[in-house]
Amino acid sequence: MNPSTLATGDIFGGVASGGLKVAGAVGLVFFAPLLLTMAALGGVPEPTQSGASAAAIAEIPPDHLAVMQQVGAATGVPWQVLAAIAKVESGFGANMGPSSAGAIGYCQFMPATWAHYGVDGDGDGVADPANFRDCLPAAAAYLLASGAPGDLRQALYAYNHSWAYVDHVLAIALSYGYLDPAGIPAQAVALARSRMGSPYVWGAAGPDSFDCSGLVQWVYGQLGIATPRTAQAQFDWATPVSVEAMQPGDLVFYEHTYPSSERITHVGIYVGGGLVVMAPQAGDFVKEVAFNDPYWASHFAVVGRPHAGGVQL
Repeated sequence: MNPSTLATGDIFGGVASGGLKVAGAVGLVFFAPLLLTMAALGGVPEPTQSGASAAAIAEIPPDHLAVMQQVGAATGVPWQVLAAIAKVESGFGANMGPSSAGAIGYCQFMPATWAHYGVDGDGDGVADPANFRDCLPAAAAYLLASGAPGDLRQALYAYNHSWAYVDHVLAIALSYGYLDPAGIPAQAVALARSRMGSPYVWGAAGPDSFDCSGLVQWVYGQLGIATPRTAQAQFDWATPVSVEAMQPGDLVFYEHTYPSSERITHVGIYVGGGLVVMAPQAGDFVKEVAFNDPYWASHFAVVGRPHAGGVQL
């Protein structure tokens, strides 16, 4: 990594001196041809916009983003994590070293480590650490050899021996739309979707029927987080966030959907991809509704983020 970003040691130097895992090199043999095939066919996945900041994704050069997504699809390493590493290590190629520790290139490999993991990702006959098309699959191979995607935090710690680095990279990945499958927001989304098709019943809070705020209370209750009962009380409890910063698991509040002395009369759970899971009204059922649905957009009030013990999720 680039020591100017975080004052921590470079794992590539330490790993190079202590021996390297053969698994990474084996992985390269498997997926480097696949990357070239995908590139030739134009099989570039669409960006995952769930929870992503459009402004954050816009900072990634489009040709770099395409390769990140190809590598992610081929290896199972989330492309958002590869993008975050690229941002932290070299600013997407703006500062490729050498660092004070001797790390070089787009992903800041030590030369000995590059000699082991470097790959000719674009088929030009050269494995170049300054070429993002070569460096991104090499970084993915290193993460795979270190436990990704199953233990992504440990893999990132192997990439750089600093938990602060791990947290920094994952925070950036989150801004690109990454959602930790073991995290509370992802679990909340899965639970909300598991109730789809359940009937709306006024005053019900699960597990087989719900009103709008009852669904929120049930979902987060399964995760050990106590929420208030009504939409207005949940609005008062949650931490406001902007629409631009909205991420899966956040609560979407609506106002004046029926006559009431309270301003906030409805709530749903944002699940990503521009969709909100909600229990809409009597005679209806729990379902996904587009965030920009004309009716609901006309009543939209604010987005709120749940918290546990005062700690924002």
